[in-house]
Amino acid sequence: MGWSEAGRRGRLALAAGSIPMLAAIALFGATAGGSHELRFEERAIELGVRFHHQDGRNGEKYYPETTASGGGWIDFDGDGDLDLYLINGAAAPGIRQDPVPRNALYENRDGRFVDVTERSATGDSGYGMGMCVGDYDADGRLDFFVTNYGADRLFHNLGDGRFEERVAEAGIDEDRWSSSCAFGDLDADGDLDLYVSHYLDFSWERNPLCTNAGDGSRMYCHPSAFRGVTDSLFINRGDGTFVEEGRARGLATGSTEKGLDVLVSDLDGDADLDIYVANDGTSNRLYANDGTGHFEDIGLASGVALSRFGDPQAGMGTAAGDTDGDGRLDLVVTNFAMEYHTLYRNIGELRFDDRSAASGLERPTHLPVGWGVALFDADNDADLDLAIASGHMQEGIELLGPAQRYAQPNFLFANDGRGVFHDVSASAGPAWSVAKVSRGLAVADWNDDGRLDLLITNNNGEPDLLENRSEAPGHWLGVVLEGPAENPFAFGATVELTAGERRQLRQVRSGGGFQSQSDLRLHFGLGEHGDAVSIRITWPDSTVQVEATDRLDRYWPIAYRRPAKSRAQGRGEESD
Repeated sequence: MGWSEAGRRGRLALAAGSIPMLAAIALFGATAGGSHELRFEERAIELGVRFHHQDGRNGEKYYPETTASGGGWIDFDGDGDLDLYLINGAAAPGIRQDPVPRNALYENRDGRFVDVTERSATGDSGYGMGMCVGDYDADGRLDFFVTNYGADRLFHNLGDGRFEERVAEAGIDEDRWSSSCAFGDLDADGDLDLYVSHYLDFSWERNPLCTNAGDGSRMYCHPSAFRGVTDSLFINRGDGTFVEEGRARGLATGSTEKGLDVLVSDLDGDADLDIYVANDGTSNRLYANDGTGHFEDIGLASGVALSRFGDPQAGMGTAAGDTDGDGRLDLVVTNFAMEYHTLYRNIGELRFDDRSAASGLERPTHLPVGWGVALFDADNDADLDLAIASGHMQEGIELLGPAQRYAQPNFLFANDGRGVFHDVSASAGPAWSVAKVSRGLAVADWNDDGRLDLLITNNNGEPDLLENRSEAPGHWLGVVLEGPAENPFAFGATVELTAGERRQLRQVRSGGGFQSQSDLRLHFGLGEHGDAVSIRITWPDSTVQVEATDRLDRYWPIAYRRPAKSRAQGRGEESD
């Protein structure tokens, strides 16, 4: 999270008066669209979530304070509802905090949350950043990985409500600043590999002094004051251990890599998983998979490495989804102030076009600092809406000018069905007008009512559980995939749903959205369509399975059916 060249130009223009100050302030809270039926209600305390995030700041402006922390959803006990994991920071060396900040696990009991951290043994006290879920040993139980500044954690699910930490035994105990992560079968051998993005080469002992030129007060340094760190690609050996093979498989190396988020997704529909990395102030990476887990960075050639002005941006959070209904996955990337949040429209064959202005995102997102992001159908009208977590990283930024604020309201954008977004935050409930320093964002229907809810984590504050109370008369369908034995939760599977003339696309993903984990179940809004729908599943092993149903407004479990033919006879075989 930093100031890219585009951002520096924007601030200079603002200071010089080329953007009138009143207009700049208006941009911050502008509403692009009219009234809409989207509405959310904050319910964390009421539902039993009593968690306070702490980053341990002591005035020395240690950089890990700026990005912490995320959280997410995991059905750890396999009872079909979603439990909640929240990640905490930690005190800097020499600082005592009582009680010690720890992560927390809350079990979902009929829509209320009960703290089971102690019993589950998941209360890590490291300097927490993010999480991602995955069944790395294919035992049918969800495990999860926690990224830290310092030693990461791998929580292996024992199946009785308890976890065992196994990061060292698994061979993924690199002691670096990890930001985001994602599991996926990257080499097409059936088991789940792990990608970890790393941010900066920072240490408590080497904390540079940076000050405000105006009054000499200490500030967080620009990210360019630090070297970057090469990301990690851990290949699963199939026995519960991993080996790091990033360099050998084509990942970029060196000090220019400053990864804050990673998205593992099949972006071109060829049944293998590609990797997109949002870098802070340097070119984003799009690693195209050759089908065997070897990658080529095509970010520049594909159009997703830079802004439409040819500048690297301060990439933070990422999301993928078909925003305009053309059957291809587009990308959304959140960025720093004086830039804009970028929407890259997928025009096919891993080529993208920056459509941020045409989509309605460029103007209202020019001033805020964006972090977590999610594309989701908030009102069941069969298109993807957009939520963005906002908040500056520089405490006291108001001293540099009234156009910037440390705490900022979050964004909710409604999709008009054609991929154009309208800011409906002002009409979507009081939670969207409260200024906070937000970081992570994750989507889940935690009460199983067919309306997607949100988790938003806040730096040095309580999380928000935003229950979706939208007037959404539309039908919906949730798809719960039960994968093959080697990948029971079907990570990497793609589902295409057809309802009348309309098609929708979803994928089962680990991680994403900036240091957070969303619901693994696939949600489809159907609007007024009340008739039968068909779905086409492309499983992670490339098997294609077709199903149909006329029973809507429910979660529909679908089990993998191994095709009669041998896979040796070809990929993409269809089962019906």
